[in-house]
Amino acid sequence: MPERDTHRDERFDQLGDEMSAAVTRAASVLEEELSAGIDSARRLQEKLTADRRVDPAAFDEVAGRVRRDTHALIDMVVAQLPITGERGELTRRYAADAHDVLDSLLDLARLTPELANGLIDRVSGQGHEPTGPVRVDRDPGAPAADGGPAAVA
Repeated sequence: MPERDTHRDERFDQLGDEMSAAVTRAASVLEEELSAGIDSARRLQEKLTADRRVDPAAFDEVAGRVRRDTHALIDMVVAQLPITGERGELTRRYAADAHDVLDSLLDLARLTPELANGLIDRVSGQGHEPTGPVRVDRDPGAPAADGGPAAVA
């Protein structure tokens, strides 16, 4: 039976312990950030319920926190993956794609307050937009808005 190199085993054990401690610390920081993000989201929900409005500034605060925390999470996961050779290149590309997708989705989400508030206005009857078909009376000789022929009287 071959002899084990106990010195080598100890180094791997030590490396494993150090990595485990680093992941635990990172998870603890991430948990604190997520907790703060959940509190911000809860305040946003309470304001929506109370005021029947989405506060754009509060929404941006929550979205910004989600953006920061998720980018940090992506970076934390990538730090645990191999970064050399072909797999390293693939890891870097996937990480860059993940960051880009996150940013694109959150940029689209910035429309949420305006859309939600418009919908709330419309449903509650506070908005100025009509709720049914619109009839536009125009001069029979005037051209149509779409550039088509004039209406025939």
